[in-house]
Amino acid sequence: MSPAPTPPKKPTPVPRAKSSSRYDPTGIDDGEGGIPIDAGRPVLRWTALVVLAIVIVGIVALAWRQLERNAIDQAYGDGVQALSTGRMDDARMNFDKVIAKRPEWAAAYRQRGYSASDPTLAIADFTRAIDLDANDADAYAARGRAWVKARQPAKGIADFDRALDLGARTGVAAATITAWRADRGIARLDAGDTARAIDDLRHAAESRDTPDDHRRLAIALASSGDWAGARAAYDKALAASAPPLWLGERAIVLMQLGDDTAAGVDLVRCAQQDPTCADLHGARAGALARDLGRPPPAGAR
Repeated sequence: MSPAPTPPKKPTPVPRAKSSSRYDPTGIDDGEGGIPIDAGRPVLRWTALVVLAIVIVGIVALAWRQLERNAIDQAYGDGVQALSTGRMDDARMNFDKVIAKRPEWAAAYRQRGYSASDPTLAIADFTRAIDLDANDADAYAARGRAWVKARQPAKGIADFDRALDLGARTGVAAATITAWRADRGIARLDAGDTARAIDDLRHAAESRDTPDDHRRLAIALASSGDWAGARAAYDKALAASAPPLWLGERAIVLMQLGDDTAAGVDLVRCAQQDPTCADLHGARAGALARDLGRPPPAGAR
């Protein structure tokens, strides 16, 4: 009988070299003792905590920025509202807050300029707005009005020219263009450029047909010696109502046209409504009558 065959020997497993660390840095259990079963994974845990902290910080930062942006927008809106209701000090205070947080916001400087009673302060704000946005036609027009108020009409004319040029190229509303031309007409009249002033003021009077526009045109026409044109403009200005000082102004024009009777009617009405009108235009009418060698009309002094 042959001896029974010897069963084959099982291969002896080669021992795995152990890491000097207890844990596999990859955090993966390979079944060979990389990490003990049920043991924690500290690398992943700390990585997750760091990422979570970064996310939280980012969310807080974004939330804070949004809150700050909302506060700035609210202050800007409050400033505009204050301007619209004539509360200039409140408006300036709000725009100060806006500019402190967003010093590069051109519109905030322009709005603050509107709130300034001192033309020097207004000019400084409008200039800063223009420096930040050279295409801000509103800022040029606003600075033009401030220059006129500061008795520097030539600089105002230059700013109105720029505003009108930008407005024409950017599609500014026709009503705004007319308003800027009316303002430029006043600046031109103050600067002694009567002919061009009449051109601007006539455009405004024809476009808007308001008593104020007709009166400004009448003043410019009278300055040029066009007494008939001035009378026609005054008649339109006084058609709806009769402010006493305007009556006194028309009386002087009527005297230049030789209609002393109509001038006397205006002077009497002027004095009845406002005694200061008699002091001003009554005295002017008396002096003019003496210069013309005629008896003074009723109401003259």
